[in-house]
Amino acid sequence: MIIKNKGMYLETIINNSISLLENQYGFIYKMPLSNNIISIDDNVVTARLNKNPFCDYIGLWKGIYIEFEAKETEKDFFNLNNIKKHQLEKLKLVDLNNGAAFLIIYFHNQEKMYFLHIKDIVNLKTKKIPIDYFKDNCFEISSNGISFNFNDLFNHLISYT
Repeated sequence: MIIKNKGMYLETIINNSISLLENQYGFIYKMPLSNNIISIDDNVVTARLNKNPFCDYIGLWKGIYIEFEAKETEKDFFNLNNIKKHQLEKLKLVDLNNGAAFLIIYFHNQEKMYFLHIKDIVNLKTKKIPIDYFKDNCFEISSNGISFNFNDLFNHLISYT
């Protein structure tokens, strides 16, 4: 399967879920990509993406700082090479400072979404994590295909730490 706008399906689900959050508990923001425009020629814009110091999403939930990456795969495994080095280092730093750092990974072939904590990533001995690892060791995020309940995810996260 070739995914046209790779990453956009999961981000759409997360963005829909964010819009359903009750602000009394916290907030989550999608971090925009910043860029430098190099040239504009006949309505064609050439730009270079700047290195973003944040991961895909940041927020605060019941006093806990949260930062996470959203990743998708059409394979029956997730390749850790899909996480950029600076993203991995940032997630480790957030965890080191008592924040919540994790990935939400969507498997297109399985139509399943999983929560993977940064501590689990650090302890892995392989770069390719098979779907069975997620089924056996990770929290599956229930979704209706449009959104999911962040309360369920955060309750799991709080009990995890």
